[in-house]
Amino acid sequence: MLEAPRLWKSPLCLGLLAALSGCGTAPTPPAPVLSPPVAEPFSLQTPIDQIAADPRGKAVLERDLPGMMASPHYQMFNSMSLSDLAPLSGGRLTPEKLKKVQDDLLSLPPKAVTPSP
Repeated sequence: MLEAPRLWKSPLCLGLLAALSGCGTAPTPPAPVLSPPVAEPFSLQTPIDQIAADPRGKAVLERDLPGMMASPHYQMFNSMSLSDLAPLSGGRLTPEKLKKVQDDLLSLPPKAVTPSP
């Protein structure tokens, strides 16, 4: 009985098979590098209680609108935004004060969002 040549076991043939085994498949692109999610910056449209919940935002409110958070009526308006509260403030939230608060809120560095489990 004649044996078939053992060419397929030669180092040259094995090297070619190894090199060609990936032919016809596209390389897998690297996974994109994602930056951590960042919270939306605070603005005059953000509810006051959300601003006050962040120590940085609370500092802005206490500095730019002293006494507002200590008001006995705070619980009545803390779910409103400053832009919603301004017309109801009897002129205490002037456009100048609102601009100062807006500028100070926008100057806060972005805060990374912690993903919930």
